[in-house]
Amino acid sequence: MTVLVEHELVAASRRWAALKLAPELTGAEDRFPATAWRSSAEQGVLGLCVPEEYGGLAAGALRAAEVMAAIGEETMRNDLLFAMSAHMWACQQPLVRFGTAEQKQRYLPSLVSGEVIGAHAASELDAGSDVMAIGTTASRAAGGWVLDGSKTLITNAPVAGLFLVLTRTAPGSGFAGLSAFLVPRDTPGLCVAPAMGKLGLDGSPMSGLTLTRCEVPDDACLGGPGAGFAVLSHTMTYERALILAPAVGVMAGALRNALEYARSRHQFGRPIGAFDAVRRRIVRMRLALETSRDMLFKSARALDDGTLTGAEASLTKLHVSESYNVFAGELLDVFGGHGFLERTGVEHILRDAVGSRSYSGTSDIQIRVIAESMGL
Repeated sequence: MTVLVEHELVAASRRWAALKLAPELTGAEDRFPATAWRSSAEQGVLGLCVPEEYGGLAAGALRAAEVMAAIGEETMRNDLLFAMSAHMWACQQPLVRFGTAEQKQRYLPSLVSGEVIGAHAASELDAGSDVMAIGTTASRAAGGWVLDGSKTLITNAPVAGLFLVLTRTAPGSGFAGLSAFLVPRDTPGLCVAPAMGKLGLDGSPMSGLTLTRCEVPDDACLGGPGAGFAVLSHTMTYERALILAPAVGVMAGALRNALEYARSRHQFGRPIGAFDAVRRRIVRMRLALETSRDMLFKSARALDDGTLTGAEASLTKLHVSESYNVFAGELLDVFGGHGFLERTGVEHILRDAVGSRSYSGTSDIQIRVIAESMGL
């Protein structure tokens, strides 16, 4: 494989991830690795795409994708990086794009420093990808709004200090009736549910929340009343294009390990890599990695250019998530029975890959978006 000289920021992030972050993540499964989160903030990872005036690095989407992939490769973990991605793409980026100067100054520095963790609260029990079914409401009150409703499947909710909540402010008025609100965790009337048990992404906590007569001021509305759908669309474009960057890195690291294993393990007097069945699996793994990396970086460049469409972001999300799952299945077969053991890390990769076909819109939703963009 061709190896390009890495940008200084990417190379520095790779060294830090190998020397500091990976050891901090060791044994951190099944709980949120707060120390690793703070370490990531100190390294500047949480501010990759935030303007410098708010403490960020203003590195751009392509550089951010490269950094997240490099960290994924060195740590071989996608769970904390998934939580970080949700924080950056679904909370920070909407603020960067739609926030007022006052909103940005109030929230972005603490999101970049890691002092506050962000969460995007859009999904409901009967309203996932169908945003028109959202039942959470925001009603006008003296000096602000009153929010009522419930949300579910919120990444980072158990540890979040700031929620971006999608509501309906004008029932029956279509997309223009959706609005987004910035709601701090300590707002009276906001109650966060206990963390949910999950199949994978162990270090990325998830839960729901309820809003009961939750009063927020006028300036809590992001982008103004009626901008909720625009906020959500912007969020989904960034999220679908970039959220699997760490998984691309994990695939790169896992492929390297699989090659070493195939060369060193012997059966019937030969390295298992000499058998066509194993070789085919490893070649398919490389194909999944190479095509995923190409699509990821292509979409990131388009984000930086301002030319990426929602359908193109969905195409990236669909391809990388499906390839991730194919890769994980082939990886398990390369390691055979050893892949079933925790010590190899294969089962961790397999469990995390399964979730990638559901978050940020299921694969079926991505297909629908892409097909409709083609006139189908």
